[in-house]
Amino acid sequence: MWWKRLSEKSFDIAVKHYLMEHPDYCFIKFLGYGSYGRAYLIKEVSSENLFVLKSLRPKHRHHQKTLRKFNQEIHILQHLSLPYVPSIRATGTIQNIPFFIMDYINGHTFEQLIFNENQKFTVSQSLLITQQLLEQIVLLHKHGIVHRDLRIPNILLVDQQLRIIDFGLAAPIKKIEVATIRNPKRAENHISDLYFVGHFLLFLLYSSYTPTSKKGKSWQEELNLPVSVKNYLERLLWMKEPFHSAADALQSIPLEIKVQNEK
Repeated sequence: MWWKRLSEKSFDIAVKHYLMEHPDYCFIKFLGYGSYGRAYLIKEVSSENLFVLKSLRPKHRHHQKTLRKFNQEIHILQHLSLPYVPSIRATGTIQNIPFFIMDYINGHTFEQLIFNENQKFTVSQSLLITQQLLEQIVLLHKHGIVHRDLRIPNILLVDQQLRIIDFGLAAPIKKIEVATIRNPKRAENHISDLYFVGHFLLFLLYSSYTPTSKKGKSWQEELNLPVSVKNYLERLLWMKEPFHSAADALQSIPLEIKVQNEK
């Protein structure tokens, strides 16, 4: 029977059956999946507001470490009360697979803006956007949480305001000696988020870059950046002495920069 197999496709059917049995919500469409979860767009019948139902992927249902991470994401979102982070509406299980229902944020990810909409960002615009992101990260860190996955698909622009989604890799901040960190992406402290911020800023800066040769060069060579911006990026990317905190990175951002073609 279909509910015994628990393949990805059969689980999608199980989600639809679950919503049919809980008429407060109705199924709209499947949104997509990541390494650990699947997401569905649903609508609250009474208010017609949209929400996201996120579940663990069926193939991970017996993996205790992944289950703990999924439950940790629920715990983090339930206890965070920040305007740029989605709130959880309900939790439950479908075929013994955990899920939660959270706010749907109707905006464009920076991945969509750059690669689908071909939006260009100047150096000054890129720094101002990064400033707003760092302001949000500072508050997140003050709540004791590090996101650890601040990639362009997980940062949305909604009415000129940034929103952060997908807390699947988020974790409580730990005190870690920087010298002991081997992989900045996975560090459970500020280094991880700042490393991702560095790559986020690079994507913004490259949005208005036009290659002049086929030969691959480093970003330092390809991007005609003021020295202060280049140094700032190298500190974010762990190529020079890293910032001591997100607040340190926020205070150090070179917002006074104005390049010639922006004047």
